[in-house]
Amino acid sequence: MIPIAMLLSVALAGLTQVRALSIQPVEDRTEVVIEVDGSVTLRDFLLRDPVRLVLDLTGADLAASRQFEGIGRGGVIAIRASRFQPGVVRVVLELTESVNYSVEQSAGAVRVAFRNPAGPFEPWRVDLSGDLAMKAARPGAAPAPAAATPPAAGTAPAAQRRITVYFQETPIQDVLATFAEFAGKSVVTGPDLKGNVTADIRDQPWDVALDAILGSRGLTARELESGIIRVDEVTKLREAEKVETLVTREFPIKYVSADSLVQTVTGILKTDSASSVVKNSSSNSLLVTARESVMRERIEPIINQLDVRVPQVTIAAKIIFVDRSAIEELGFVYDIKDSRGTQLNTVVSGFQDLDGDGVLEENERTTENVVLLGGESVAALANATARVGNPTLQVVSTLVLGRHSLISFLEAIQDLRLSNTQASPVITTLDHREARVQVGADVPIRVVEAQAGAGGQAGFPRAQTETRQTGVILAVTPHVTGNQVLLEIRAERSFPVLAGSDVGFVFNTQETETQVLVNDGETVVISGLTVIEKSEARTGIPILMDLPLVGALFRTTRQQETKQDLLIMVTPHIIRESGQ
Repeated sequence: MIPIAMLLSVALAGLTQVRALSIQPVEDRTEVVIEVDGSVTLRDFLLRDPVRLVLDLTGADLAASRQFEGIGRGGVIAIRASRFQPGVVRVVLELTESVNYSVEQSAGAVRVAFRNPAGPFEPWRVDLSGDLAMKAARPGAAPAPAAATPPAAGTAPAAQRRITVYFQETPIQDVLATFAEFAGKSVVTGPDLKGNVTADIRDQPWDVALDAILGSRGLTARELESGIIRVDEVTKLREAEKVETLVTREFPIKYVSADSLVQTVTGILKTDSASSVVKNSSSNSLLVTARESVMRERIEPIINQLDVRVPQVTIAAKIIFVDRSAIEELGFVYDIKDSRGTQLNTVVSGFQDLDGDGVLEENERTTENVVLLGGESVAALANATARVGNPTLQVVSTLVLGRHSLISFLEAIQDLRLSNTQASPVITTLDHREARVQVGADVPIRVVEAQAGAGGQAGFPRAQTETRQTGVILAVTPHVTGNQVLLEIRAERSFPVLAGSDVGFVFNTQETETQVLVNDGETVVISGLTVIEKSEARTGIPILMDLPLVGALFRTTRQQETKQDLLIMVTPHIIRESGQ
């Protein structure tokens, strides 16, 4: 009698082989070519969410299942080619959008064409030819292990050997025997395990493949400490756990706080009232009481995963605040004095001919206002109270008109002030932990609260003191992602100003908050927070100050512009262990 596996091998050898895949631009269309060495029967259909064009090639075979991601040309995102069923190769085209397409079969090729939605692109081709991996379709079929590939540097090695196997209506006991032989493990099954399995496993770790097959039938596998794999229904294994012996074990926690793990471990043990977890703060450890299998398979792995060294990040920051203020003032002051009568001596000291000889002497000058009663006399002041403070230019002129003197002042100032405040904090923190720096003061604020008295009557108010942090404040939370750092940044500059009313203080604040992703050692600059205040004040002689052209001679003008800039530079450095 000819073995079934041999017949299958002969049948597979007569199938059309899929040799290559290619994508080519043809005018304004995209053409996907499936190269074959014979004829096939085609079936095609379109799926949505996401958009996929599926082609089944009946009477074909493939050397190995392949998947190509990130193609990104001609509207094609990815291509997957696999053995869908014995003698059927399925090719799936993942597209950017739904399209109208045509499928043609010519000598040695299957061509799929549709409108190109993505513009010009370079042709793409991949070779799929190779020795076909024989698959058996009989009970207890021997699996074909994939060639072992050493793990790439910096990645975790594969947990178990990889397997390629096909089962069709194979008894579950034979399936488990196949996995036991392949893995070199002992398998013990429950007394009620029955039924057949149909599965097509392609290049998967054997433990992952076994879990998938068992999970589809409501079964699970549990490896005992001795290495024996026990397979049964989930409920029966859980019942068996309840009669296991309770064990108590101490887990020293090295890198994180034991408090942070208590809730996680408690959640795992909540289904078993006999289990418990207690933290020991003095030694930063957990004392866990649980069933032996739960301790070995669930508690220990999860603690090992969570208790890992947390990266540290040194954050060097520079916060620069620039205040610029410009002041321009221009004003005219007029003083009319009567040498023999009324004088207003607010601006310029007055004089008076007391002896009537027509000669003004030093002892006849006075700084007090002089008012002549009973005679005709005129004195005047204009803009006396609106003078330029600390002028950098003063021009005075005097004009004598009979016994009157007209004294005129021209005063001007232009002032530019620049204030530069810098803070350069450097701080080291753990990954996902906030680092905070404050250079400033805590300002006390008095708060008065009304108290309720007996019978609903108002009681005596009570004063309390609260504090408000001011100054330069920087808060940074780093999140390490490989060789990059995601920074959550909040910077503030604030200072109190005494309010004009009885409310106390008003806090002037410049603040920015953002998230940014940077490379290790790269500097991020945050700017653009600029506050500009402009003010203009005019004071002068009514009516005259509003005259066109000459109105400026009768008024004082003050212009002020204040500009505040905030600039932040933050540089993170990941602290790596030696050898990393």
